[in-house]
Amino acid sequence: MQVGERWMRWTLAEAGTKTSTKLLQKVVGVTASSWINAVFATTVISIVQVLVGLSVVTRQGKSLFPGVSQVTLSCAFGFVAFVMTTLSFVVFVFNGDIGVNTFIITLSIVPGAIIDRVFFGHKLNFRQWMGVLMAIFAGYAVLDFPSLSQAFKSPTWVWLSLATALLAAVNQGITQKNKAVDPFVKNFWGGLTTLISGVVSLLIVGSLSVFTDFSVSMQKIWLISALMGFIIVGMWSFNLLSYKGGASIALKKLCFSLLPLP
Repeated sequence: MQVGERWMRWTLAEAGTKTSTKLLQKVVGVTASSWINAVFATTVISIVQVLVGLSVVTRQGKSLFPGVSQVTLSCAFGFVAFVMTTLSFVVFVFNGDIGVNTFIITLSIVPGAIIDRVFFGHKLNFRQWMGVLMAIFAGYAVLDFPSLSQAFKSPTWVWLSLATALLAAVNQGITQKNKAVDPFVKNFWGGLTTLISGVVSLLIVGSLSVFTDFSVSMQKIWLISALMGFIIVGMWSFNLLSYKGGASIALKKLCFSLLPLP
């Protein structure tokens, strides 16, 4: 298999997991009554990641401490993922449209291309830049071509979607920088950081009791979030493997923008 084929296949696999998580995020977001439930859902996801990562790394006889840099970058990825995942749920708490949200997130190709150029020296050719412009135009069209004044009056969930897009680009940069790390080591440390961030956030606002809430709606959030945890283990792994296979941020985002995601 050629290098280009490897990153493309991992990127397609990642796109599949992103589709699944986006649909499940919508379900959780509609079920959740507040941002506290969103933080809780993110925390449940991270518990699964920590357990799966620890189990696989231990079974394979690998070290959980491959180096300070790899562990630190995995933790940084986990913290950004905590904020990004929580916002992704909150978008739907605010009745966000899943199609528009997905198109807005494809705009992360713009900061992604900048990160690629500045930090990794990757350049886009003319056709790729045309693809970037098409993605931007598509996102603008989905928002019904708002004027600048209209854009500033956009619903809260639109701004949350834009913030998620920016954070997604940042995490792609972290992944590319940390592409030597084992996928399950990354899931362990990234998941652990997300878990700690979630518990601390709930502790600060005095909402740890959410873990003992077994109402019908919370049972639904427990179940779906746990399922998402397993899917996200795969998503993080495929994301990492695509960079190991030679991908760049902008090319991956360009592929996502051309796929029929929800």
